[in-house]
Amino acid sequence: MRGGLERWKRGVGSRGVRQAIAYALEGFCDAHRPDTTGVEALEAYAEASDATVTRFIVASGRIGSDQLTAGGLRVWATAHDPITGEERGHERLSPDADLLLDGTINHPKTYSIAALLHPELANEIEALQDRLRDRILLTWQSELNARRGHNGIIREDIARIEVVELQHRRSRALDPHIHRHLWLNIKVLGVDGKWSNLDSRVGMKLHTVINAEGELAARTDPAWIAALARHGYTLNDVGEIAQLAGAVRPLSRRSAQIEANRARLIAEWSAAHSGSAPSIHALKQIDRRAWAMARPNKPTDLDEMSWETRCHGRRRPAMRSQRSTRA
Repeated sequence: MRGGLERWKRGVGSRGVRQAIAYALEGFCDAHRPDTTGVEALEAYAEASDATVTRFIVASGRIGSDQLTAGGLRVWATAHDPITGEERGHERLSPDADLLLDGTINHPKTYSIAALLHPELANEIEALQDRLRDRILLTWQSELNARRGHNGIIREDIARIEVVELQHRRSRALDPHIHRHLWLNIKVLGVDGKWSNLDSRVGMKLHTVINAEGELAARTDPAWIAALARHGYTLNDVGEIAQLAGAVRPLSRRSAQIEANRARLIAEWSAAHSGSAPSIHALKQIDRRAWAMARPNKPTDLDEMSWETRCHGRRRPAMRSQRSTRA
């Protein structure tokens, strides 16, 4: 698992809620609908699609799941029970209030290339991500905590968390890129039976450990390693499939764009600092800027199956029945 843990906030006029629903179910991040605002826009999204997302309920070390419609997702994201509508604890209405923490299950690019070439490996990657997801959910429920009271003075262990999963098949630049988003609701149930806010600071710190465990699992998972071996593949020192590493750059327009941005930013930094090399801290800032610059918008008119057919020249059997959403 690679990548940081990002925050989704409520935003002015619940703009963040609308964006979250659009991202999950409409395939793009639209800030508003031209003909509606506020609550009306939320209702419009609820009626716009019959697609659903999977909600995972993790309680006392066990994982259950169900499906949420757009309307259910809206209710769930705004600190209410998506079935009964009951409010969960105190709802913060300020624009900077956290709604969700967004973690990404992400793998080296060669994994996605292998999935395009071999249907069996496509299924194995999905199974690998299922195993990683379950491990992450159980870790979140057991290791995170809630905060309540004035300035969060009261710390509470968590009995139940809820997470929505989004499954994506490609990047914004249309590169093959199988990954998932795990949306951890900021509202959690304490062991005392009360709903309150997750301590997001602990979540951010724990994510470093989760990333490391995911990285290790992707390189050592017995079922995944055996599936690669059946196709004559091995992993190299950096975790890529060695036999496919040469195909990454030709199939990754986004990777080439980021590398070009990074080279230019480093040159600019050095020129502004008497030719010295950037520090580690400066390099981290440069990497983040290189990633963000000219980041492609999400296409809204691309058929997912046609895209996959063009990528590998033939239509492979359909994956699991869950709707294929866009990164």
